Amino acid sequence: MTAPQSDPLENVLETAVEEGDDGEVSIGDLLDMFGQRSFGPIITLLGLLVVLPPLGGIPGLPAIVGFVILLFSLQILFGASHIWMPSFIQNQSIETEKLEQAEDRVKPWLKRVDRMITERLSWAAGKAATYLAAVAVSVLAILMIPLELVPFAVAAPGVAITLFGLGLVARDGAVMLAGFTATLAALTITLLFVPWGKVAGWF
Repeated sequence: MTAPQSDPLENVLETAVEEGDDGEVSIGDLLDMFGQRSFGPIITLLGLLVVLPPLGGIPGLPAIVGFVILLFSLQILFGASHIWMPSFIQNQSIETEKLEQAEDRVKPWLKRVDRMITERLSWAAGKAATYLAAVAVSVLAILMIPLELVPFAVAAPGVAITLFGLGLVARDGAVMLAGFTATLAALTITLLFVPWGKVAGWF
């Protein structure tokens, strides 16, 4: 099943909920259901996972999602014909109940955002823009790791990643440009608010 271009935010979350098996859905399931080369739908969903409550508050989830996005985007950049993920990452699961809670809380908001998305500014959603978006998404994925130390701050790269995914799914260049603007905001937040002394202690 794939998320159609119409109503991309709403449909990408519905698809994940519907595909849940035995009360949970794994990262591997998400990659399979959207097709491992479907950059737009996958990063839209992964971005949403760290933005929407209660998903973004699950300890460690932003770091896992960031690692998945980084592996995915780097392989896209290098032209891989098949996306590889280590089995321990593919087996990481999210409870379907939490996905459903997130969907119920934000569905009206998702509908409003979807109504504003349309195909426009094609030059900003073409091949070159997709490549630049993959570079930006790789950087944003790395930022998720130190931003876990700042309450709610992982939402900043999550929003930017979601915007890139939406722009690619809907071929909306305006949304793509918004994604680049949000990337700059996420970089600024990281530089200003991350306790870098604590991060240095990790190494």
